[in-house]
Amino acid sequence: MAGSVGIGGLIIGVSLLVVFSMAVQTIGNQFESSMDSIEAAAEPLPSFTVDSSDIWLFALEDITITNGGSDYVNGTLVASSCTGFSASFTVDSNGVIDAVSITSTGDCSTSTPVISFGTPAQTPTLTATLTPVMKTYIFAVITNDGAVTLPTEDVWLFLDGKDPQTLSASNPVGLSSEYWYSGETLDLRWELSPTNHARLAFTYGGTTVGTTL
Repeated sequence: MAGSVGIGGLIIGVSLLVVFSMAVQTIGNQFESSMDSIEAAAEPLPSFTVDSSDIWLFALEDITITNGGSDYVNGTLVASSCTGFSASFTVDSNGVIDAVSITSTGDCSTSTPVISFGTPAQTPTLTATLTPVMKTYIFAVITNDGAVTLPTEDVWLFLDGKDPQTLSASNPVGLSSEYWYSGETLDLRWELSPTNHARLAFTYGGTTVGTTL
């Protein structure tokens, strides 16, 4: 009889130890989960803004001298339907146009703007032929206004919700570092195929900011 009582007590004791062990393990898991939540809450969230954006479907980027003509003098060039465009040209000793300098890229309403001469008035013997070089550009000014420095290889951009690529892989003009530092404003430009786009968006770590073009 005494032996049975002893075995029963042993079984009860082992059971209590198992229950106690499980309770300790549960408390430990809850503690670790709570600590993870506290640490996550303490980490600052990324924050960034798109300050401005635009698309130039027909940007007059350059002018090719197909035929330099003759008896020109140094002067300026104008382009029809190209807002903001300005350029100048120089000639050699025979009045042949030998170089064109774009002072300001133009935002044109057509892919075939007409290039003409500005000032001074020209009286060439042989008329020059100048050919516009057109590009499509998207512009965006973006600011990291949060406390977190963002690796540019982890910041994703989307055009019209498609074709995702990282900020670094998109290779925009104006990006000079692997990191987008807290408080830094980036003035970026992308050259694209001549396709119209309506929306640009940036994503990092669950934070997404979009803008219309």
